[in-house]
Amino acid sequence: MQYLVFGVNCLVGLVFAVSALSKLRATQWREFIESTRKLLGAFLPSRSAPASLARLVAPVVVAAEASVVLLLVPARVAALALAAVLVSVFGVAIALALRRGVATACRCFGGSAQLGPWHLVRNALLLAAVAVGLALEPGGPGTADPAGLVVAATAALVLGLLVVRLDDLAELFGPGLPATDRPREGSM
Repeated sequence: MQYLVFGVNCLVGLVFAVSALSKLRATQWREFIESTRKLLGAFLPSRSAPASLARLVAPVVVAAEASVVLLLVPARVAALALAAVLVSVFGVAIALALRRGVATACRCFGGSAQLGPWHLVRNALLLAAVAVGLALEPGGPGTADPAGLVVAATAALVLGLLVVRLDDLAELFGPGLPATDRPREGSM
């Protein structure tokens, strides 16, 4: 079990570190604030949130994501609980946005893919991993075999990269863009 706990910690740490860091570049930050504004609008009857609210919420989201990473070693249960709350809130926001027809890009990892059902699947799988980490006994690697820890970390790295690059994989292996979303020939 200690290897699974270690792997979950690595997975959660990688996903939340990439998520927080990818939003901090200047252009990504502006786009993240705009996406946050649109997602906040999904919670409101008017479907429109003020930009000032998004400018307040966006740094809180990034700080919370960074907190998950920073808390993983000294307070694993608190970090995983915070991760569970964040993933759940993100999932609700995505579900509401999809249900209400709010068109916005997923800026989770600096990408620009439109929110879609696969984002709910990604969040559900990540929430399941977090739940497994919370359900298992707390504690560090203890007297674990270093080779086992390397295997667990490598598996977490591969899974983390799949989570982070899901939009690219969906675009690569999923159905083509609808005709209205395709660039017209000769246009750039």
